[in-house]
Amino acid sequence: MSRKEDIAMAAVRKSTLRSLKEKKASRLAQIKEDYQKAVREVELQYDEDPERLKAKYAAADYAKSEKARKRAEAKIAREKAALELAKKYRPFTLAEEIASSIVQAIGACLFVAATACLETLAIRNAVKYVNLTTVMYALFGATMIIMYVFSCLRHSITNRVAKDVFNRLSHFSSFLIIGWGYTAYTVTKIEGRVGWTLFGIVWGLSLIGAIMFAISGERLSRANLALYIIAGFSGIFVCKILYNVLSPVSFQMLIMGAIFYILGLVFYGLRKYRFMHFIGNILMLVANINIFFSLFFINS
Repeated sequence: MSRKEDIAMAAVRKSTLRSLKEKKASRLAQIKEDYQKAVREVELQYDEDPERLKAKYAAADYAKSEKARKRAEAKIAREKAALELAKKYRPFTLAEEIASSIVQAIGACLFVAATACLETLAIRNAVKYVNLTTVMYALFGATMIIMYVFSCLRHSITNRVAKDVFNRLSHFSSFLIIGWGYTAYTVTKIEGRVGWTLFGIVWGLSLIGAIMFAISGERLSRANLALYIIAGFSGIFVCKILYNVLSPVSFQMLIMGAIFYILGLVFYGLRKYRFMHFIGNILMLVANINIFFSLFFINS
């Protein structure tokens, strides 16, 4: 056999091995996906079991009172509605959950350091509103850390009920972040009637959105998203004032943060495609980092 034939045979063997490895990897990936789907179906069947729901909410114990029976039936109806909603969303794969939890953990760690930087800056450089600025930065940073911790737990935990709880807590924190973020701009920079009016509007919308999501979860997701967008982008009405009162770097970082927030929301809306939610998490982290730098350079 000539050298050329040896080389050709070796190339064929390598190609065959590569093809077999790819088929093996593809088959294993399919088995894992089928396994995850099967586990999810079993969990949903268990959660939907009428006997489980009755036992959980003591619905069979009608002897207590009519009020207790109606309360149990209302709880069962809410849980059934939540289960129906869960079926509509594509569950994240294990790889997506791991990737998203890593991003959220990084965010929590970054904002521990970021909050310390903001507090140091507020105490050292602020002449006016020194105590108020320190408190606002602390609350903004602490809420950001809490939100990332809740989000990390949401993606790390497999239990459906626990995931729903941490999902609600993370969204609750997200609305509070909007409120505290705007407070720093409205109270210490915009000031006056305009500043306090915007302060009231943003906090009103943020509290309504936070309470709604805490109570209803994903059931009123569209209404909550609308409140999130309206509250988050209320500053567009005072954009000219912000341009005049903020430092150039602070204003640029604020605009960049808004752009990344919009991109993040777009990718969140593409949840049915793999890793789109993960990319949305990255974009939201970048947006929050821009807001941090906007606050850091607010007086520069």
